[in-house]
Amino acid sequence: MLSIGSFSLVTGLSITALRHYDDVGLLKPAYVDPDTGYRRYRPDQVDEARLYATLRRLQVPVDAMRAVRERGVGAVLAEHRERLRAGAEALAELIDTVDRYMEKGLPVKTRRISQVTIVVDDLPASIAFYRDAFDAAYHEEISSFQFGTYPDDDFFLLTVGNPASHPWAGGPAKFGLGVDDIDAAHARALAAGAVEIGAPVDRPWKPRSSTVQDPGGNHIDLYQA
Repeated sequence: MLSIGSFSLVTGLSITALRHYDDVGLLKPAYVDPDTGYRRYRPDQVDEARLYATLRRLQVPVDAMRAVRERGVGAVLAEHRERLRAGAEALAELIDTVDRYMEKGLPVKTRRISQVTIVVDDLPASIAFYRDAFDAAYHEEISSFQFGTYPDDDFFLLTVGNPASHPWAGGPAKFGLGVDDIDAAHARALAAGAVEIGAPVDRPWKPRSSTVQDPGGNHIDLYQA
């Protein structure tokens, strides 16, 4: 039989890893000296250990390695690939967030309005309007338009009241949106189908602002951000 040192050399698993795999029951030595505690391995254990060494380099968890005997290497690797893919997507989203913070600065968390509910008579017309006027994406599963990107400070939900998912007995709403260029945003909203209630104007007590009415009768105050 092979000593743990020799077994480590021929399998590529460190002595620390071999001791750990013994402790967790993944790869038990063929014999442990009761007096010295020295571990001994059979030559026919080398292939199994080399397989675990390869899986270890791929960062396959120990629990997944245990499933190799019952389910096969292919199934274990397929599941591990899905874990890696999900992790890569999460990492990519995190990198995008870091890029936004590098460009715009770190957000300052404050108490602010982040959701308003409105009523619309013609949902397709409203979807087209908010998309064309403000680049808002409509999410059917939550019946809401999304402005900005979570968790940035410009994130905002405009929820559409309807009896099925968001029952609300209120009438047309009035709410405000901050925009980068008030005059351009006002003109874009009119081009998308809004009705002008008040043209852009400067006032001493608030930023330059205007008011438009969306296709559902809701009033939107636009503010120079």
